[in-house]
Amino acid sequence: MRQFPAPRGRQAGFSLIELLVVIALIGGMAIWGIPAFLNTLNRTRLVASAREVAVLMQVARMEAVKRGNTNGNLRNQVTAVVFESGTQGKVFRLLVDDSADGTWNPATQIGGLYHLPTGIVLQAPGEDPEDVNAIADWDDTGVAADDLNGPTFLSDGAAFGPGAFRLFDGRGNYLEVRIEFPATGKPSIQKWFGGTNWWENGEANNKWQWY
Repeated sequence: MRQFPAPRGRQAGFSLIELLVVIALIGGMAIWGIPAFLNTLNRTRLVASAREVAVLMQVARMEAVKRGNTNGNLRNQVTAVVFESGTQGKVFRLLVDDSADGTWNPATQIGGLYHLPTGIVLQAPGEDPEDVNAIADWDDTGVAADDLNGPTFLSDGAAFGPGAFRLFDGRGNYLEVRIEFPATGKPSIQKWFGGTNWWENGEANNKWQWY
C-alpha cells in the first residue's frame, strides 16, 4: 500500500501578515510611548529643579544660623540665594554677608553655581521669562540693604520676608519654591493649579496635574 507522508508542521518564523501586525504594534507603541516618556522626563526635570532651589534655601538658612552662633551676632549674619542671568547663564548662587552691611562679593560665595537645566526657565504664569513676577516679593528695596533677587536669611533662621522663585517647563507646568512664613524660613514647593492659585501637592484635595 502506498504511504503518503504526514503533513509537515509550519516552519518556525513569521508570516508576512504577522510581521506587518508586529510592525504596526511597535509603531503604535512608539507613537504613544515616546510622548509619554518625554512628558515624564520633562516633569522630572522641573520637579528636580524646584527641589534643588529649595535645598539651596535650606543650606543658606543653616549657614546663617551657623555663622550667627559662631560669631555671637544674632540677627546680624545673613545669607542669600540669588538668581542671576548673565554671562554664566541662568544660575542660582549662595552668598554670605558677614557684616550685614549689604556688601556682597564673589568671595562670599558658598559652593558652586546651580544652573537651570535646558528647557526650564524662571517665569510666572501669563508672563515672559524673567518678567516682573518670576521672582515674587524678593526685591528687597526698602527692606534690606542688599536689594538682591532672592531670599535673605538671618542668623536666627528667619527670612527677611515671604516670596517665591517661579519655574516653568514650557509645556504648561509651573512650580514655585516659596517661603510663606518668614519666621521659620522654611521653603515649600507649590504648583500653579487650574489657572487660579498655587497649591502644594494634595493641599485642599488638589492633586497636581501635569500637561
